[in-house]
Amino acid sequence: MAEFESIEDLRNHLLEEQIMVVSLQELREALDYKKLGPRVLVEVAQKLSGQGLGYFPRDTIDNNVEPRAWEEVRVYLKDSALGKVVQSVLDPTESGDTYLLELADGDNSAAEMLDAIRKVLGE
Repeated sequence: MAEFESIEDLRNHLLEEQIMVVSLQELREALDYKKLGPRVLVEVAQKLSGQGLGYFPRDTIDNNVEPRAWEEVRVYLKDSALGKVVQSVLDPTESGDTYLLELADGDNSAAEMLDAIRKVLGE
């Protein structure tokens, strides 16, 4: 069983964890569905977004015509510092570019920044 019982509970865990690896089965169970299918994934995406949560890889939920319970996504708070980095990478914008450049110009070396981004993206 998941560490959370609902999407709201998942959000509360993320206030401490910042990022969590979550299976589609765990997300399905959080919504009290017995089966997993594309329509359930649409609701998962809506519920996550409604709680201010993002996820990647996005195709695992957004474009998955044959979802499998064991497939995993990384879930994060969009408005956290980590979430802002992920959003800036996944949804490139000029302001996101500026944000990333400001981070790179900070106390962190380029290598540390690259390692942090790789960790977030699960590489």
